[in-house]
Amino acid sequence: MAFSIVVDSSSDLPEELSSKLGILTVPMPVYINNTAFREGVDLFPDEFYAGFGHYTDLPKTSQPNPNDLLDVYEKVLAEGNEVVAIHLSSGLSSTCQTALMVKDMCSAPEKVHIIDSLGASLGFGLQALYASEMAKEAVSWSDLEEKILDIRNRMHYIFTLDTLEYLVKGGRVSKTAGFIAGLLDVKPILHINAEGKIDIFNKVRSRKTALRKLVSILEESIIQPEDQIIGISHAVCPEDAAFVAEEIQSRMQVKQIIIGNIGCVIGSHVGPGTLSLFYLAGSGK
Repeated sequence: MAFSIVVDSSSDLPEELSSKLGILTVPMPVYINNTAFREGVDLFPDEFYAGFGHYTDLPKTSQPNPNDLLDVYEKVLAEGNEVVAIHLSSGLSSTCQTALMVKDMCSAPEKVHIIDSLGASLGFGLQALYASEMAKEAVSWSDLEEKILDIRNRMHYIFTLDTLEYLVKGGRVSKTAGFIAGLLDVKPILHINAEGKIDIFNKVRSRKTALRKLVSILEESIIQPEDQIIGISHAVCPEDAAFVAEEIQSRMQVKQIIIGNIGCVIGSHVGPGTLSLFYLAGSGK
């Protein structure tokens, strides 16, 4: 029995890493000025963020095209493998609901397994990375599922951004929270909770304080950092990502740090200047 890991492009896994591990990525659509683009196919972070301040309207996103999901799932099945599809949080998107619908359309639905990541960006990408390693030793789907869900439930997502404007416009946080943050001129620190939704975690007064606070939160809750891969993703702020990586390495020994871009789908909702940190802690979020 062999398993192939499938994700959607909101996982923000660096392409060279997903290719090396054999993780398949389904593109998600991004709509800019009423034109549809497929993330990772005809739209990439560099050009997306370069034009961000000039778009007529805030970019919009949607779940993957069902035919794209079906094509990838069927490709895996045709190779004689079972599908392990890990998708963007149901608390943020209807992607998992669409994936479940597509599963029923497959030639062997009993060999298609859908996992709700309850996360986003590289944190959910790390779930896929761990899953690809665990799949090599799995003796059954129930064995692999239990291990993936353990990783999912232990994955922590913390991030800071320059403004809550885009999350408010997209309905991901309340207008009241956005108003208060703007009024007080604070830098919000947010996290993805156990339901896969975004909550405000803390507020600080400056960008540098926010970055150091992210590392302090990690330091207080991380479990066995020497055995972990830490994920850092950023929206056109590579210097801040490097600063956070250096702060982490100065405070503890870690197995590996992966730095990547926040892609076009997630970036549509958080905007430029966002810095996210992903790691494993105890059970729950």
